[in-house]
Amino acid sequence: MKIIKKSKKENQMSIDLSITDNVASMKIEGILNSENAHVLQEKLSEVLASKATILELDLLDCRNISSTGIGKILLFYKDFISTGGEIEVVRSSNSVYELFSMLKLNQLFTVNLG
Repeated sequence: MKIIKKSKKENQMSIDLSITDNVASMKIEGILNSENAHVLQEKLSEVLASKATILELDLLDCRNISSTGIGKILLFYKDFISTGGEIEVVRSSNSVYELFSMLKLNQLFTVNLG
């Protein structure tokens, strides 16, 4: 009997989004890059279209974010704060925390480690 394991592709990413009242919670797992950044764009558009005023990002299982992903987040940030919205990274991996700190994104919104 042969056992076949499903393996996750190196550049695979998943996003879970839930919106309750005025809080949107988004969990990103894997690697966010130019090939899958459109998925993030779709989810962020859902948040903008909702009544959410707070976006809680969980990036603990996000291993890396490319410049394209950072660009999508910054464009969303600009639109979201203009409507009175707030972003908080509630958990982040070490690599994402360091990236956000290096780019000084932690000066735009709260970025929590782990």
